Amino acid sequence: MARASSALLKRRLDIAEIVRKQGEVKVDELAQLLAVSGVTIRQDLTYLEQQGYLKRSFGGAIYLTPEGTMANTKILVSVHNQSHYSTDELDLVKQSLNYIQDGDTLLLSHGSLIRKLIPFLYSKKSLTLILNDLVNAQLAKEFTSAQVLIIGGLLSSNNIVQDSNVMSFILSQYAISRFIVLADGINYDNELIINDLEHANCYRQIIKQAKQTIAILPQITICDESNSIGKLRDIDITILSRPVLTQYHQQLSDCSFKQIDSNKHGVIYQNAREA
Repeated sequence: MARASSALLKRRLDIAEIVRKQGEVKVDELAQLLAVSGVTIRQDLTYLEQQGYLKRSFGGAIYLTPEGTMANTKILVSVHNQSHYSTDELDLVKQSLNYIQDGDTLLLSHGSLIRKLIPFLYSKKSLTLILNDLVNAQLAKEFTSAQVLIIGGLLSSNNIVQDSNVMSFILSQYAISRFIVLADGINYDNELIINDLEHANCYRQIIKQAKQTIAILPQITICDESNSIGKLRDIDITILSRPVLTQYHQQLSDCSFKQIDSNKHGVIYQNAREA
C-alpha cells in the first residue's frame, strides 16, 4: 500500500483532534474549517473510524471514548490498559515529540496509548522505529516514512512479540537514540514498574543502552511493585499527568529530577544529570 501524503495525514490528524475536543462535529463544519469538499471529509471520517479514532454519526462524527472503542476496527487496538485512559492522555504522550529528532532510532514500548503517538511521527525524517507490537508496526508503515523493525520472537494473544534474546541482538546492531516507554508506576525503591512482567526483562536491557529514556506515566495504576524495568536514576525524562504528579513528585525530587515544563495535561521532569 502506498504511503499517504503528508497533507492527507495532517488533515486526518487535525480532524481527529477537532472531534476529540468538540465531542461531536458535522461534515459541513469540517469541510469549511479545512477547505476541502464534503466527500473528502466523509472519506477521512471513514478511515478514522476504521482506525478507532472516532465514530461516524449522521452528518458528522462523534468522539470515540476509550471505553467505547469498537472491537471490529480494521486495525485492532492493543488492549493494554485501554479502558482506563482519559481523553487528555494523548496530549500527555504527545509531549514526547519535543524530544524526537530527525534521524533518530526510536524504540517504542507496547500499548494502545503509544499507538496513538505513532501518526504524529509523520513529520519526522529518516527515523528508524523498533517495535514489538504488530499493530503499532502496521500503523507506522502507513503513517510514517521510517524504517520499521519488528522484534522477532513469540507472538502473544494481543499481537505483542516477546523474546529477550532477540532484543539483545537488536541492541547489538542498533544504537537506540530514545526509548519511549509507557510505565505503570514508581515503587518505594525508586524503580520504574510496569504491569506486564513478560516485558520487564527486555525493557531493562533497553534502558541500559538507550541514549535517552522517556517514561510516560498517565495514571496511577495498581500493579506488582516487583516488575521493575530500571531505577529512576537511569531515566532521563519523565512525563506525568497531574493526578500522577501528586503521588510521585517527592520521589522524583529526591532522585534529583527537576521540573522543566508543565501544561494543563501534565508536568515534565528531567534528570539533573541531563541538565
